[in-house]
Amino acid sequence: MIGVRDLDIRGHLDAPILGGVCLDLERARTLAVVGGSGAGKTTLGLSLLGFIRRGMRLAGGEVELEGRSLFALPERELRRLRREAIAYLPQNPASSLTPTLRVESLVGERRTEGSPSAEQLLESVQLPGDRAFQRRFPHQLSIGQQQRVAIARAIANDPGLLILDEPTSSVDPTTQQVLLALVERLRDERGVATLLISHDLPSAGRVADEVIVLSGGRVVERGGALRVLDSPADPYARALVSASPDIAAGQPRTAPAPSHAAPVLGVDALCAGYSVGRGRGKRTIHAARDVSFDLAAGETLALIGRSGSGKTTIARTVLGLHPPAAGEVRLGGVRVPPRVRQRDRPQRAALQLVPQDPGRSFNPRRSIGDGILRTIRRIPALRGAAAAARLTHVLELAQLDPALAGRRPRELSGGEQQRAAIARALAAEPRVLICDEITSALDTIVQRQIIDLLKRIQDETGISLLFITHDLALAHAFAHRIGVLSEGRLVEIAPSGQFARRPQAAESRVLLESAPSLSRTLAARRDGTPSAADGDAVSGASRNAASGARGNAGEHAGPDPVSGRSA
Repeated sequence: MIGVRDLDIRGHLDAPILGGVCLDLERARTLAVVGGSGAGKTTLGLSLLGFIRRGMRLAGGEVELEGRSLFALPERELRRLRREAIAYLPQNPASSLTPTLRVESLVGERRTEGSPSAEQLLESVQLPGDRAFQRRFPHQLSIGQQQRVAIARAIANDPGLLILDEPTSSVDPTTQQVLLALVERLRDERGVATLLISHDLPSAGRVADEVIVLSGGRVVERGGALRVLDSPADPYARALVSASPDIAAGQPRTAPAPSHAAPVLGVDALCAGYSVGRGRGKRTIHAARDVSFDLAAGETLALIGRSGSGKTTIARTVLGLHPPAAGEVRLGGVRVPPRVRQRDRPQRAALQLVPQDPGRSFNPRRSIGDGILRTIRRIPALRGAAAAARLTHVLELAQLDPALAGRRPRELSGGEQQRAAIARALAAEPRVLICDEITSALDTIVQRQIIDLLKRIQDETGISLLFITHDLALAHAFAHRIGVLSEGRLVEIAPSGQFARRPQAAESRVLLESAPSLSRTLAARRDGTPSAADGDAVSGASRNAASGARGNAGEHAGPDPVSGRSA
């Protein structure tokens, strides 16, 4: 269906972005493109649309769709093809959703004659199809919900070619399996050709027929998915595979901090929500319901849960960025005001956030050094040489070259942006670092580097970490304890090793069963048996868990599963 021949794309100062890339993708086939940040994966995906980003140029090669050279087509014909035959889902789902349009309009505007209804499209990606949900705007959805709306929108016109750029990076394990089942169904039932760009190797192992590994814009390895992911020949490909966290093979961290240690952070009976709609249709979404936990010095607590379970809302409430409806937050046993503007300087400094999208959290017109210095000057209140020395120190602590302080965010790789965000948070000398999905957009090698960095910083400084993630393998390997959220309730807290062996709550069991595992996926493909988390099984498990959570909201909210520290 589509072929790429010797594609050569150059960037600033004629730097190679893609060099000599060749591939073929036929109908009813899935090709996965994996590689590190800056390898050229997204540039390759966009080239299949006949599009080259500003600042880049086509130096050679061609892209053909059913025998037609895309780069030779007039812009009007290209737009028609993109509208009728190709669907592209970008890595950042919010960028593909017009903020002033409601969900019903976003999905409906791409529907063609004979397409399923908006309600059916939403339900196919495990979203509510009711009128209330369709009337929401993108900013009223979680990132995972935005991702699924974007996918429903992408498939509304029944495309022949589907280009997915990191579709599973922002969603929880159960939603990942639903999306992968949808990709398989589109391939098998409609013959859709799919290009999957991903650093999620278990997902690539499940759905891909062929895998190519990009490094520095060049293909360093290609072949059948099982062969490449099971026994890669290239050293870089081997490093990618070995760095992939695997809950079936990984070992949990050392034992948590002693239970008698006084908690640095305490959260008691926290309730928070937000309103959607207007007038008679106005209603309150309860994002946090009676949530309680504590965090000891030098401890890492991972909060996991599905998209929309309340993870980010709890983090924002703890930080004072979202007003709670009830409950309190304590630092060192002392209650802090609910809003950040009411807190004094030491209280604001003690709790610092590392956001999910570090690039967007910096001012794009100023250097990252300026962004970090702003924190240094406002919270530790340092000036002159002392501020400059502090800047150098935190950059080195985050393992960033101090020379990078003069660069703007767009001039850094994804991993460097994340390190810069960590350095900015450390500049305030916090007692607790709140990390919100900080590895979701990183490849496995850089992800491991960031986790190793956080472990080293924690060992050196004794800082506590509240680690929000949907990656259970990462939580299992990194956190001392794991807390599971379901519909705003904290249904279980347990040491990471115990959690993986003996989960208590129904939601915990569903998440563990759905958790991606490269070793399990490859074993299933070798044996020729269905994956343990295939689409039908996961959809059923998800429905059962959801109904169980609604029907037994208080079943696992008592002291046994949510035990704090006891084993």
